[in-house]
Amino acid sequence: MAFPALAARLRTFLFGYSGTSLATGLQVILLPWIAVSLVDLPALQLGWVQASVLLPNLVFLLFGGALADRFDSARVAALSCVGLALCHALLAVYLLQRVPSLILLLAYGVSLGICTAFLQPARDNLVQRCARRPRDGTARLSEARVQHTVTWMMLAQYGGQAVGMLLASRFDYWGAELLLLIQVCTLAVAALFFFSMRHSGPAPEKPSQRLPSALLEGFAEVRRNRAILELVLVVGFNGLVHIGVFLVVLPLMAESYARGASYYASLQIAFVVGTVIATVTMLRRGQGNQPGRGVLMCLLYSAVLLVAISFGPTPFGLMVLCACWGAVAAASAGLGRAIVQLLAPEQVRSRIISIYQLSLFGSAAIGALAAGVISEYAAPLTTLLWAGILSFMALLLVSASGALRHLRIGGDTSD
Repeated sequence: MAFPALAARLRTFLFGYSGTSLATGLQVILLPWIAVSLVDLPALQLGWVQASVLLPNLVFLLFGGALADRFDSARVAALSCVGLALCHALLAVYLLQRVPSLILLLAYGVSLGICTAFLQPARDNLVQRCARRPRDGTARLSEARVQHTVTWMMLAQYGGQAVGMLLASRFDYWGAELLLLIQVCTLAVAALFFFSMRHSGPAPEKPSQRLPSALLEGFAEVRRNRAILELVLVVGFNGLVHIGVFLVVLPLMAESYARGASYYASLQIAFVVGTVIATVTMLRRGQGNQPGRGVLMCLLYSAVLLVAISFGPTPFGLMVLCACWGAVAAASAGLGRAIVQLLAPEQVRSRIISIYQLSLFGSAAIGALAAGVISEYAAPLTTLLWAGILSFMALLLVSASGALRHLRIGGDTSD
């Protein structure tokens, strides 16, 4: 399906989603590089800065999911974008006057993490609203259409991140202040797109439970569905081992090559190029009817790539391996998010999405801290080797359980 032929509602969603992703792509480069090059933080403190963006997920993601289920997801997403824009604007103003301290960077990271925790479940909950056509009414959506919409969403995410990282590669020439202002403008536009969707879906039902009970209902549903439970555990492992390593070890390796921010941005861009290629491939070929098995294969490929990087590739070789890593990460994320969209009941979908995201980013915060500690006292390449070994062990455990391995999605292929 060509982009101009997409429904107007889906196009609006994709524009908003790509705007938030562009801002994220800038943030992925800016925050660690400000910490490393401007503030000159060591590995352990860099780990704390990276974790500061992720740790708020442990507290606020579940509340974000409950809020999106109880109120209009489009409004929640728009307000979250406004909050992120304010965070970037305040740091830009501060940088015009002086170099930030570790405490300020931690406060900035925590503020970003809080806003993002409310944005993610609300934004992802709009997928079903976009997949449903006006003539569908209350009819059940086909599995193929939901998977197709999720793949478009992933393409908007990775494409936006790629553009953001390309802009961030100009850090040495444009400076952090201009790039932060670009984030502010992009998030403001994304907020307008999301806000325009506020009347495009069914009105949220009046809450029938108090907030604590509503939060527990999401966990109860995850426990009842064995495939979702296994997926949440696999995603948690990916956050702990893979994202944690990626956030801390990669900038340290880039700095060791002494090529500046542009090379670190090139590694991130290579990663995102891989994600775009994998997502376009899934868009053309579909995700298949055994997405759980695909998630497990991605875990295997990640283990192989981590071990390969631990041997210390050349600068160009590291870029190639990062591109491969990006392709694997995109395939795993797309398959996992489609599983959640298809298996989660509508009334608790945002809460299950928030539990999924909590498992990923909450464990990633712990992983970033662990990677910072290990890299402080051992070589970063050693950290990568152990991450690869642990990935092989996790694959064996999850494969033995079998719920994801045997998961089959109905053969519905209707458009």
